[in-house]
Amino acid sequence: MVKRFHSDLALRLGRNIAAYRSRAALNQERLAELIEVEISTVSRYETGTTLPSLVTLANMAKVLHCTASDLLDEERPAKSPEGISIEAMIAPLTLHDRKMVMETIKTMVGFLHQRKSRSPRKH
Repeated sequence: MVKRFHSDLALRLGRNIAAYRSRAALNQERLAELIEVEISTVSRYETGTTLPSLVTLANMAKVLHCTASDLLDEERPAKSPEGISIEAMIAPLTLHDRKMVMETIKTMVGFLHQRKSRSPRKH
């Protein structure tokens, strides 16, 4: 029974980490950098192979703009209002055009992440 609970928890947590990471427009590499773990560790979290420590879970929640409770929740994360809006706007486009819009968004988000990481921190 305990092993089954651990397995279910790990899979649920992994699914939620992946969903919130995607929602935050981060790849596994960038999330790994932000929470100071190896990329393979993020992959193991997302596949449910291993569980993060409580400290890592709290750091991950902060980076992913959610709570540790959200990451452990049995419900799938709801789409953000922005995600729903983008989805509605690109739905009538051709597959090629939708891919082009998504690549443009990824490029812009990457630029903004780089700009944010280069700006001096204010206390």
